Amino acid sequence: MVGKKNVECRVLAINKGEIVKKILYQNPDADFLFCAGDDKTDEEMFKQAKSVFPSGGRVSGQAVTMAAPIAVTSIMDEEEADRLPEVEIQLTPERTFATAVGPPSKKTLASSHLTSPEEVVYAMEAILQ
Repeated sequence: MVGKKNVECRVLAINKGEIVKKILYQNPDADFLFCAGDDKTDEEMFKQAKSVFPSGGRVSGQAVTMAAPIAVTSIMDEEEADRLPEVEIQLTPERTFATAVGPPSKKTLASSHLTSPEEVVYAMEAILQ
């Protein structure tokens, strides 16, 4: 795995993207989603932030639902996992922020760039106001 001075050991099916899905599944009424990262290990998180919504975008009046992700079901027996309901996500694409930290020339799945961790703090403060 290529990254910045890191060694990451994890279950193959669990990554930052699966954790984003777990958080959304457990908090379907979330007001916004803000993902920020500066290396290759964050790309799956950016990908999942986008994939919450249908590829054509969210259609007004149409519910966006989510089945329980692997990060939730992997600790359950199959029967218990099968009983978990789908949840309706309240989040909108306009309130979903996937942000790469670093130079704007960096190739990424993120929808925006910030150049420093300080800018991440300012961006989060702006969202919360």
